[in-house]
Amino acid sequence: MADFSDENTKNGQIFLRHQVLTGMQDVVLETWEGSGFNRFEHINYHEEIKRTIRWTVQDLLTSQQLYAAGRIMSHCSGLYVRRCASGDRSIWSLRALGLDASEENQILEHVLTIEVANKKRSVVQSRGRHNLKPLGKKHVVKERSKSNVYLMFLRHTPSIMRVCMDHEGLSHG
Repeated sequence: MADFSDENTKNGQIFLRHQVLTGMQDVVLETWEGSGFNRFEHINYHEEIKRTIRWTVQDLLTSQQLYAAGRIMSHCSGLYVRRCASGDRSIWSLRALGLDASEENQILEHVLTIEVANKKRSVVQSRGRHNLKPLGKKHVVKERSKSNVYLMFLRHTPSIMRVCMDHEGLSHG
């Protein structure tokens, strides 16, 4: 658990010194309003792993959430702080949780990070670990050695994204 006792304020901005959460020191904590899109949840059964999966898509609303997502997924979501704070863009995290296992054996995977152009109501891009595209082959060998379950989830993201986009009236572009 991150220790927030080392917070201080400089020029009205909170500097959090908790490398555990963000992987970075002296990161300015910025927060912003949500994009106005709803948190999304979809539950279905996946034959490949014989489990019911809860898919969630949620808006990332702080600079720390963006930096943490970037660290977990090995990509640059932390660079979108200004765009998110201005309301121009929102960054979303698509996660999958296997529900059928006992609590200690549940699988929680951060599967995709999604960029949305809020005013256009359009998904600009979605990327998996190491900027892997949902249907792309880039980095598949590297990922295969880490987690076959992750690749299975990644293969199913286009259909989950379609359900989510239809639900929110989003286009792809």
